[in-house]
Amino acid sequence: MTGILGGTFDPPHLGHLSLAEEARTRFGLERIVFCPARNPPHKAPRAVTPLVARTEMVRLAIAGNPGFSIEDLDAEEGPSWTIHLLAAATRRFGRPAFVIGLDSLAELPTWRNYPRFLDDAEFLAGTRPGWSVSDIPADLLGRVTVFDMPGLWISSSDLRSRFARGMGTRYLIPDAVRDYAIREGLYG
Repeated sequence: MTGILGGTFDPPHLGHLSLAEEARTRFGLERIVFCPARNPPHKAPRAVTPLVARTEMVRLAIAGNPGFSIEDLDAEEGPSWTIHLLAAATRRFGRPAFVIGLDSLAELPTWRNYPRFLDDAEFLAGTRPGWSVSDIPADLLGRVTVFDMPGLWISSSDLRSRFARGMGTRYLIPDAVRDYAIREGLYG
């Protein structure tokens, strides 16, 4: 089974990579396909880094891991809805596993076409510091497999803030991604 990890990846960080690798090895997934969202609807009105830069950062982040790949499975127009991503992934790979962090799982009931898209994949949710299974509605928990993750508290929004304030980002983000973000002046 193929695992799908969708997201904005603005920027991708070690939390994303750790989540993907833990899901891949724990559940025996053939691979994890990273799918950067073209037009993430939950990120508006904040400007999102252009897709080409986010895609390049994901490529740099996953380089060297043969269990990881990247695909553009989003529609070219309109918002990046999970239901469309899962349909495209199913056409390409068969029924996928959708890998998600507990923080995003807590937001799932606000996503378009919830709960219908829960039938389109096996949902695997990794724990995250600051989030508890008690934050998740019981009916949703019954449809998702929650697994323990190493305690990495890293977020893309915090990384963007750290870049903008000139604070350290080393050991939070792959060096190649950090170097690219600095070279391209992506976050200040």
